Amino acid sequence: MSSETILQVQGLKKYFPIKKGILKRTVGWIRAVDDISFSVAESQTLGLVGESGCGKTTTGRCILRLYEPTAGAIRYRLDDRLEDIVGFDHGEMRRVRQKMQIIFQDPFSSLDPRMTVHDIIAEPLRINRIGRRAQQSERVEELLDMVGLNAAQMNRYPHEFSGGQRQRIGIARALALNPEVIVCDEPVSALDVSVQAQVLNLLMDLQERLNLAYLFIAHDLSVVEYISRRVVVMYLGKIVEIADATDLYESPRHPYTEALLGAIPIPDPLAKRVRKPLSGTVPSAANPPSGCNFRTRCPYAQELCALEEPPLTEIAGGRSVACHFADELDLTGFSRGEMKDLPVYSTPLENGA
Repeated sequence: MSSETILQVQGLKKYFPIKKGILKRTVGWIRAVDDISFSVAESQTLGLVGESGCGKTTTGRCILRLYEPTAGAIRYRLDDRLEDIVGFDHGEMRRVRQKMQIIFQDPFSSLDPRMTVHDIIAEPLRINRIGRRAQQSERVEELLDMVGLNAAQMNRYPHEFSGGQRQRIGIARALALNPEVIVCDEPVSALDVSVQAQVLNLLMDLQERLNLAYLFIAHDLSVVEYISRRVVVMYLGKIVEIADATDLYESPRHPYTEALLGAIPIPDPLAKRVRKPLSGTVPSAANPPSGCNFRTRCPYAQELCALEEPPLTEIAGGRSVACHFADELDLTGFSRGEMKDLPVYSTPLENGA
């Protein structure tokens, strides 16, 4: 697979205003995404993980400009060079959105219940005026077959399908314009475990066949380890660690990453494992702590952590970490012995669940 960068995010910020009073004056800001940078390589998967509310979904939607960024650059490869799409107008973004698509988290609310499957999948083709109706129908049949559904089902409505089948329809819609990058916004979190296996294998198969790059947003770390080559860990709007998936799981360098790995369940009631639960709750993104955002819950916090914000610093092994004491801490990872007991995603795709 190529390692050439196809998408680059630099200094991305997204602040939402807090309005109060009769006049709805802005009295503060929610820092949903606060100065993050990363890149996605061609034909590869970058995992983006963190607990709910850390800014993962907001990041994905800013990349597609479904949310307008407050600041920062989003560079996408057009005509063999990276161009900042933040300043693009509607016409220029239409061209970009043919190459960047999204798979939404909820397969039940992301499909219009009043439209048939044919119209849902053909809508991107119709909007971009690609082909006549007969050609669009042929493309819909091709896409349904590609995601493991029967073309004879194209005139049915979403309520006639299971959750896994609906997510396959969403994947087919995302593929309609032959994109190069797909933002997968927790695409399996709303599905049953056995169906998750099928959808994950489908995504990996499509990536290999179509040379797709994924930004895979999730909170299930076993899923992220299975599908991602590199992983970005977010906490309270900031990136705390970036590393290759294997390195991150076996030897985390940030205390928050250690806590996330410690929360992965082991499907063995007799297994004995020392956990290090975090104290307290996640601070408000409207009023984050001074210094390190994680210091109020970190078991290793020291005085320096309250005084200075640790920068995201590149260290040995091609990884980056935002911790003052990354070189001093001896953190616990998630061993391969434990990982082998997690669900193996090898369920066949043929049944189209």
